Amino acid sequence: MSRFWLPALLVVALLSGAARAEVTLGLLANKGEGDVAADWQPIADDLAKTLGQPVKVVAVKDDAELARRFAAKEIQIARTNTGTALTLVEQGNGDIVARLALTGGVAEYRSLLLVRNDGPASLAALLRDKQRWTIAMGAPTSTAGYLIPAYHAFAKQNVLPESFFRSITTGNAEDGFRALAEQRVDVAVCNSDDLDKLRETYPRDFRNMRVLWQSPSFSYDPLVLNKALPAATRQKITRFFLGYGRSGAHSAQEKTRLYYADQLSGFLPSSNRQLREVTDLQLYFGLFKLNLAKQSDAERSASEKQLYRRYNQLVAVLGGPK
Repeated sequence: MSRFWLPALLVVALLSGAARAEVTLGLLANKGEGDVAADWQPIADDLAKTLGQPVKVVAVKDDAELARRFAAKEIQIARTNTGTALTLVEQGNGDIVARLALTGGVAEYRSLLLVRNDGPASLAALLRDKQRWTIAMGAPTSTAGYLIPAYHAFAKQNVLPESFFRSITTGNAEDGFRALAEQRVDVAVCNSDDLDKLRETYPRDFRNMRVLWQSPSFSYDPLVLNKALPAATRQKITRFFLGYGRSGAHSAQEKTRLYYADQLSGFLPSSNRQLREVTDLQLYFGLFKLNLAKQSDAERSASEKQLYRRYNQLVAVLGGPK
């Protein structure tokens, strides 16, 4: 008799465990990983109640690590920048379902160049002195921390950061801010969202800095769901975030949690099409670097075709031409 009952009990136990499998929310940290994870945990706890299963929060500074763990299905929900989101979507591992909105409903940001008050007077003055300055930027995969300033501030002035600056250090917005404050670099890349938070955290250091340059506005960070999630779970998670802090008996408490998590007002509907801004920038900056490369005409032509081939593939993945 037991030979027949034991497998059945095991099946029930396995199904029960699968139903309560842990969901992991992965965050790209713009400050200390522990602080970011703790700030988001109350929202994760509310999501766990909605899903009826545990939700763990992990925060990492390295976007490549977040992409790797997402691809390995260790992360099911990713709050990340648009550059990393493009990697997740391009690899076929995830889809954007929402984007973050800041306090006041602001859903856009600008990349910034910061200098100390005694630094160069303007971007033009900065660009007059090649190999004089040092800069703190994001990793090349970062949209706000690298790609936007690399193209809009430098490439448009026929400048490649890697050859212009005496040295480049990489890190997140807070890393660059601290490096500038401590006079370890002359210029730091930041963004309008993180600068508001850093101003509150380091008011004395901020008073010794100023914004040298700002970019056009871009859509704020997306929320990406792993395609490995069951469709019903994906729908629950999407409804949870789009409705969080909007209405209901607990909306006031939820709004407070949103603010302390990331100074957010909530989440707006979005899709993979949001990433068209990034694909266009990548193409333009890629073509600029190609013009500077030491290649034969045949090599340059092949490289250009490769850039456009990837661009057209991405446009198709992201919903086609506008």
